[in-house]
Amino acid sequence: MDIYKRIIRIAFPIALQQVIFTSVNFVDTLMIGLLGEVAIASVGLSNQFFFLYNLILFGLVSGGGIFFAQYWGKKDEDGLSRSVALTILSSLLFSIPFFLLSYFAPEMVLRFFSPDIEVIKAGIPYLKVIAFSYPLFAITMVFSFMLRSIGKAHLPLIITIIELSTNIVLNYLLIFGKLGFPVLGIKGAAIGTLIARAIGCIATVFIVYVGKLPGRAYFKHVAELNSKFVKNFFHYALPTLANEFAWSLGFTMYSVVYAHMGTDVIAAQRVMSTIEGFAVSVTFSIANAASVIIGNILGVSKFEEAFETSKKALKLAELISVIAAIIGIVTTFLVVDVFDVSEEVKNMVKVTIVISMGFLPVKIFNGMNVVGFLRAGGDTRFSFLVEASTLWLIGVPLAAVGGLILDLSFPTVYFLTMMEEIIKSIILFFRYRSKKWLRNVLEEA
Repeated sequence: MDIYKRIIRIAFPIALQQVIFTSVNFVDTLMIGLLGEVAIASVGLSNQFFFLYNLILFGLVSGGGIFFAQYWGKKDEDGLSRSVALTILSSLLFSIPFFLLSYFAPEMVLRFFSPDIEVIKAGIPYLKVIAFSYPLFAITMVFSFMLRSIGKAHLPLIITIIELSTNIVLNYLLIFGKLGFPVLGIKGAAIGTLIARAIGCIATVFIVYVGKLPGRAYFKHVAELNSKFVKNFFHYALPTLANEFAWSLGFTMYSVVYAHMGTDVIAAQRVMSTIEGFAVSVTFSIANAASVIIGNILGVSKFEEAFETSKKALKLAELISVIAAIIGIVTTFLVVDVFDVSEEVKNMVKVTIVISMGFLPVKIFNGMNVVGFLRAGGDTRFSFLVEASTLWLIGVPLAAVGGLILDLSFPTVYFLTMMEEIIKSIILFFRYRSKKWLRNVLEEA
């Protein structure tokens, strides 16, 4: 029972943080939706590029998180700070190309996602402003992972509440020109998001350094980085980065397929993914919590305890996924009529969310293994091979054939993409049972 309490104690703030984050995305979508389908599509496509950046950055930072959790399990604060320092430096360098593309070549970026000139034109101002938030977001993410690893998951939650509350208020004022502010529309949403992320970054750094929490990184920790430490770090972190890159690029290709199926499909996918985010975020918080707890245990080489913990975490995640799926379907049918979109789009959303929620337990099983278990033990290369191969050899080809060649409906194409989740779950089941992922990565540092 103690392990369930520990999982929930870490998972609950993460889940609540993600629900709040998704809620703000929902409110943003709702506000922008009042401007019409082109506005929803343009912001949705712009956010696809941020989605790509976010997921690859997540891969890099979660690679660092392997070391955060295991160093904290070992109570080695100096090693924790060195890991944080290296992860921050790597994340900032990684942000540079995304900033350059978003600010100096926004039309090229958006054209990759959609051929609709009207949508591209509307999205350019949004993407150029959002570009400045990338490095701020990177710093916030690194410290959020560090805080979770040391059992302070409630602090990123507080920061998220501050950041996203600010985002809602600023978006309302700047999109619609309330309280004397100018009517900026889509660009107003971007400015509100940028200011909110800046506030979140400043608040995070303030809490960590003024509070003198473990994991504070200084220049001395950068100077202490040696070739052996850096090599071992990237031995595990690069496969997680490659994993998320392959995965996010694959999902970006899904968006490209949907965009070429029509603006109504883009709008339906945007609305559906926003609602879907609630269910997914709650259940995936268990995977993040499991990664922290199991990483702490593996840091002191208690392998059997780690495996027993993983079995309990998996049972809890599957139970919650079923509950979340039911709530997701009910919520969709209740709120979809609020959006200013056509009946055809609303019907596509309803059918597709039922498919998505039906496969949620399978998605969560895969997420628990890739993000929660295998990654915690540094089994990152296997995770990369499984995720990349199933997505690019099964999911993306099926989506392309179904959506672009056979001209199938959006729900049908989405159903086809779920076949890669099924195949992936079978492979991951055998890897999980093999226990090959149970290892202490610090023994090689």
